[in-house]
Amino acid sequence: MFMVKGVVTALITPFTSDGDLCEECLEELMRFQFEKGVNGLFISGTYGEGVITPYSTREKLLKKAIEYAPSSSVVLPHIGSSDPEIVLNLAKLAKDLGYQAVSIVGPIFHPPTKQGLIKFYSYIAAKADVPIVIYNNKNRQGYNISPDDFELLTKEVPQIIGVKDTSYEPDQVLEYVIRFGNKYFIACGGDNFVLYAFTIGSHAHICGISNAFPELAVSIHKAVLNRDFAKAIKLQYKVSQLRKMSKKYGVESSEIQRAILRLRGINAGYPPLQLTHSFTQQQLEELKNIVEQFLPEIENL
Repeated sequence: MFMVKGVVTALITPFTSDGDLCEECLEELMRFQFEKGVNGLFISGTYGEGVITPYSTREKLLKKAIEYAPSSSVVLPHIGSSDPEIVLNLAKLAKDLGYQAVSIVGPIFHPPTKQGLIKFYSYIAAKADVPIVIYNNKNRQGYNISPDDFELLTKEVPQIIGVKDTSYEPDQVLEYVIRFGNKYFIACGGDNFVLYAFTIGSHAHICGISNAFPELAVSIHKAVLNRDFAKAIKLQYKVSQLRKMSKKYGVESSEIQRAILRLRGINAGYPPLQLTHSFTQQQLEELKNIVEQFLPEIENL
């Protein structure tokens, strides 16, 4: 069964100024993540802006990510799209490239019926025959895939081997862990859930803030494993402070991560064209102060 335990960074996708994949940036980002101790990468998801990335760029990303990944590492590609044929083609490509599994968000924009949800995943599974981790992003897809829905899907689609739940509902995450954790891969999303996810026994937390500060998330995981909950709580509070700060700028969190990575000396490339944003000098100074405040502590974790 596909499995990765610990911190999985929801990696941003580094673009060039004209919207292509910045291959050198991707290699640098991936090396930075694995050197800092993350256990895996989730690519082309929400932080990776996969749904709005051109198909040709997503193809290139899948090819380059598996090329740059160390042989012992785990990379889970998200291949969701509003077009089932794009999902299918990316699923086939991922399988041919040697990925262990793929992740697929539920159908977007038009909420599916229960029958439609089953047909969607069945269609991909039947034609690509690749292990599937369902990506339940309640806010982005516009509806929830509950544990009962997941159970129904697994009965009808045997290729489903896990779920990434970004419902931001503690009770639901717990239910996923208790009901399915012994048989399926259970991952949690949402950076305010890092401590909670590991405390209740999620196999992995798929983390956005670990793009810029992987040390923080990795240290929370280690503290929970060592049962040092006082330390874990303090570190989660730091994550919460960073999340709160990110919201004040009115841009996608991934762009905050890019800006901080640049301040850390990592070439994170550009955002997708439609998310282009220019920080003011004052905002850049604020971000610089945050990095200077957090980095000494984080580097000593």
